[in-house]
Amino acid sequence: LCQWFRLLSDLTTSHSPDGLLIFVVDRMLSKLALRPCWSIRSGQVTVTSARTAYVHHRRKWDVNSYDEREEHRKMMAHITDKDALLATLAQRCEEPENAEWPKRTWLTRRAGLVAKKLGFTTYWTRTGRPHGCCILQVLDNVVMDVNVHGPDKSTGMWIAGGNMTPEEIAKTPDYKLEPFRARSMHPRNEVRYMGTSIDGLLPEKMVLDVSHFRAGQFVDILGTTIDRGFQGVMKRHGFKGLPASHGVSKAHRSGGAIGNKKDGLWKGTKMPGHMGNKRRYARCCRILRIDHKLNILWVSGRHIIGSKGDWLSIHDSTIYPPKLLVPYPTHLPARDGELAEMTQADPAHYVGSDEELAFEPKK
Repeated sequence: LCQWFRLLSDLTTSHSPDGLLIFVVDRMLSKLALRPCWSIRSGQVTVTSARTAYVHHRRKWDVNSYDEREEHRKMMAHITDKDALLATLAQRCEEPENAEWPKRTWLTRRAGLVAKKLGFTTYWTRTGRPHGCCILQVLDNVVMDVNVHGPDKSTGMWIAGGNMTPEEIAKTPDYKLEPFRARSMHPRNEVRYMGTSIDGLLPEKMVLDVSHFRAGQFVDILGTTIDRGFQGVMKRHGFKGLPASHGVSKAHRSGGAIGNKKDGLWKGTKMPGHMGNKRRYARCCRILRIDHKLNILWVSGRHIIGSKGDWLSIHDSTIYPPKLLVPYPTHLPARDGELAEMTQADPAHYVGSDEELAFEPKK
């Protein structure tokens, strides 16, 4: 049975689209009363037991084999000495052209950045098509501390962003300033924990900027939604409301019936209540433009979490992994070279720039 699976895998992967292999094997396993369990690995079929088959499918953006990735994961998992790891990371970042960097695999997770939301604007293409986008500014991001296999078995970094003004420092309690004084750092406005893999860690007190990302890649943005207070069902849940006339008396914006005496009130029933002030993600936001001089990101979409002036966390997208050659673990000028002041995902520009808009006639 295993040999037949491998033969079918070779035939379908060489003469058919990728999805045909999954479809054919799934239909066959259903006939044989087997329970398939799909996973993303190298292009082969492996049967681990008499009743479970694992069909492994190669991802286009992954160039390493499954054995190499498992070997790399085991090699990085045994590292527990934090001081030795930080010394190795500092040496790699000081001499990146001579350092030996581990291979990047699908297990690698890079750090994120802390950015400030400046507002919304319109991004115009050369053909005159507008795109709503959000402006985010990365202010003085620095690696504050590194966590290696903590109590919760997590690995990551605390990244601080935004230098405090003297007025803000005077109003901040001492217990919030003590971590910065212990590390001889200027106090920051916001500190966020960024979960990473061990091979994605960075040395302490390393400064990060927008060069960490590349124009065109997708990112996930984490923030706190706007606090709307206590709201009714029409604003909180989008109810239509009751008719404006014909028998409705002073109940036009109510939610209607919520249950009866027999069944009672069901859990999760949409009712009036507090709206907003919750941690939420904005997924799959594309970076349209990067200003490396002002450390500003143009991110597509007007659904970015938070209000103007809020602090957000920006990570690589987990739904659409970066297919571009993003810097790993971050941008190092000695290794990656200097970037232009402005980089764009597409040949586009703002209205009011030196270039003129070129509108294509409608067909």
